[in-house]
Amino acid sequence: MVRDTAYAHHIHRLMVLSNFATLAGVHPLRLSEWFWAGFADAMEWVELPNVVGMATFGDGGLLASKPYVSSAAYLNRMSDYCGGCRYDPKQRTGPDACPFNYLYWSFLDDIRQRKLDVGQRMALVLKGLGKISAGELAAMREERERFVASLAADETGWEFRHDQR
Repeated sequence: MVRDTAYAHHIHRLMVLSNFATLAGVHPLRLSEWFWAGFADAMEWVELPNVVGMATFGDGGLLASKPYVSSAAYLNRMSDYCGGCRYDPKQRTGPDACPFNYLYWSFLDDIRQRKLDVGQRMALVLKGLGKISAGELAAMREERERFVASLAADETGWEFRHDQR
């Protein structure tokens, strides 16, 4: 969509692209650069605080009160993106598990382990994290590491020419 039209709805930018980038560990400023290069309507005065502050929680919570991240369950409930996908939005591990799931839960585990102050808005989600066994969390971390390693820029074709420095 972005390559063809240089546009995406702000919800798609926030809850799909930025969500994925945050969960996969993309540096907020790199995502911001990608948005500037990819979107015809990306104006720095709006785009930079939206991407770094709200979408990726890259400012540590100065602008937004919680990271805007979600698992596949939310994406499946709020969109039609999961309909034709080969991954199962209900599985957290295994070959058919949606990457948003193991990325999301291991991201939350990182927040918990680093004891980051993400406020009360994350309390319920972090409580849910406590119900996942240590073994399943370890499996999700392994899947995350394997998945993120597979996203090397030279293989994805998603970088822009100015990205190659």
